[in-house]
Amino acid sequence: MTTRAIALITGGSRGLGRNTALNLARKGVDVILTYRSRADEAKAAIAEIEAAGGRAAALELDTGAVTTFPAFVAALR
Repeated sequence: MTTRAIALITGGSRGLGRNTALNLARKGVDVILTYRSRADEAKAAIAEIEAAGGRAAALELDTGAVTTFPAFVAALR
């Protein structure tokens, strides 16, 4: 059984987070990225990662609303 690394990148749908997600995916790391409100940008990032041969998923997360963390953790599992 081969073990693959998984990176969780908050804010991975835009800017520096997106660039980090893409670079890690190109190196064979599976990526879970979060977004706050722009699901369209998250979907585009996922598509770009998959087009480069990577595996990725996107989950909504507002890091400023700690009451949402339990639901996020449940979705992450």
